[in-house]
Amino acid sequence: MKKITNFILGALLALAVSIGAFTAPATVAATPNYSTAISGVLVIPFHVSGQYTATTTSVVKFAMPFKCRLIGVGATARASGGTSPTLTVDLKDDTVSTLSSAISITAGTWSEGTIANAVVADESVMTVDLTIGGTSPTWNDITVLVTCVRE
Repeated sequence: MKKITNFILGALLALAVSIGAFTAPATVAATPNYSTAISGVLVIPFHVSGQYTATTTSVVKFAMPFKCRLIGVGATARASGGTSPTLTVDLKDDTVSTLSSAISITAGTWSEGTIANAVVADESVMTVDLTIGGTSPTWNDITVLVTCVRE
């Protein structure tokens, strides 16, 4: 009788685990993962070399060569110095931010922005602005990554 009870309990546990695996919500990535069958996902990297010590507008400036939808904007800096240095990075589309707020950067870590205005028109002028604060701040080798889907 004990063997039958253990078998039934084991079967019920296996059934519960398998049902949970099929009904659990999928984990959502910060940047959506599109199928490899979808063409048109583009990653546009910008590496801003050197040391920056003050706020700089349009440190990157380009015309988006096609209509697209932003799916990710992230940034990092290799190193920082000074007393309490702060850095925010903002991606703008024709002078209007594409993000709900500029990305706050911590040196050596990757930070993702939250996209507020995803649609970018063909030939829109895109710029990256750096806002730097702190006492004698320095920020070195800033990288910005723009991920979009061509429409």
